[in-house]
Amino acid sequence: MKKLIAVVLSAVMMFGVMAAIPAQAKDTGAATVLSLVMPGAGEWYNGNFNGGFPWGECIIGHICFCFMLSSAIDASNGATDTNMRLDFWTSPK
Repeated sequence: MKKLIAVVLSAVMMFGVMAAIPAQAKDTGAATVLSLVMPGAGEWYNGNFNGGFPWGECIIGHICFCFMLSSAIDASNGATDTNMRLDFWTSPK
């Protein structure tokens, strides 16, 4: 069972990375999918991969669904900052 979980998680991670690499244009659908798979990656994609990968948002996004959802909403709106949004009840700027 552990091997199956490891294979599935590595496939999801590779899918997210491979989906982001070929496209240079800002596609909000791709950014949203990236943020749903790896929170924070959609905003990083919108910012043309400038800066480091947002590990904090990715880890916390997998623990707390609100962070994942806010990351996907921000990515679909074209946000380029990789900072975590803590006020989930307001609309993104």
